[in-house]
Amino acid sequence: MENKLENILFINTGGGIGDALMCLPIFHYINENFSPKNIFYYSADLENFWFEEKLKEYKPNNLITIKNFPLQYGFENNHLKISKKLIKNFNFNYFDLIIDNQTRLKNTFIYRKIPHKYFISPSLNYLFSKPLFFTKKKKNLIIRLLFYLDKITGKKSTPNYKIEIPEKFVNKARELMPNEKKYIGFSITAGHPTRIKEISVQEIIKVANHYSKDFVPTFFIEDKYVETKRLLKTEINNSFFPEENLEKEFKKPMLVTAMGALTEFNITIDNGISHMLSFSNSKNYIFFNKSSEKFRPSNNNSSIYDCEKTEKKIDKLTSQEIINFIVKN
Repeated sequence: MENKLENILFINTGGGIGDALMCLPIFHYINENFSPKNIFYYSADLENFWFEEKLKEYKPNNLITIKNFPLQYGFENNHLKISKKLIKNFNFNYFDLIIDNQTRLKNTFIYRKIPHKYFISPSLNYLFSKPLFFTKKKKNLIIRLLFYLDKITGKKSTPNYKIEIPEKFVNKARELMPNEKKYIGFSITAGHPTRIKEISVQEIIKVANHYSKDFVPTFFIEDKYVETKRLLKTEINNSFFPEENLEKEFKKPMLVTAMGALTEFNITIDNGISHMLSFSNSKNYIFFNKSSEKFRPSNNNSSIYDCEKTEKKIDKLTSQEIINFIVKN
């Protein structure tokens, strides 16, 4: 494969804000090793277009969000018939490289129909990839793609989680969290209501009070969680909600990353904020109910507690178990 590829298509079938943030180390790798003119990004995100709106500050300069592919492209049988025609949306005849981050055979067959020169997919252990290396895919969504790209480049890389936080967010974070105090970050709410991802609020209160003698328990939590916030304020000594009464221009994920960089450490569940915090360089303790190997941030400053491995549900975790994990890691 050439060292320089002009147009690359990255297909991300994950739809949440955390799924989008997980892709950043891949974008970094692509730009460092292939110097593309454009990275075209398609996500089955129900037209959220994260990198054009909430995640605009994280966006690489050469990233172009695709907005005119069919909704949930790749998941419908009739999409197979239209894939070749999608190249007409661009001013070139084929993509130099398509990277497909998912493993469903149907989706892979559909995406491979888009005109291209090279194609990478972990589906069936990369069997449909070109160039093809016979190897077993890794479980983690990021590591498995970086692992295969390393096969192509001959490198042995680690995921790059370094980002430049815009100065206005750095300054606002310092204004909210002056350095005469020490802070511990908490993110305890899950964006997907149908899955068990949250730790008991009562146990979080105990953890926060345990640390409140020496630190300010700082909660990254949206305004819509009115009752939860009321309970936390009532039951926790010295609790802090920095995003309250914040100007609209700062109510963005980048401020969470900037504030996360000022904490001693952060306690979070498997949610979008855990991925915002993964770019902060502070220590993060992330509690997963399951599937941590697949969805965990792949940086060195994240310690993962996987309830599936301890045969315990996350909503049954006790404050002492949480504290013990933090002390040991």
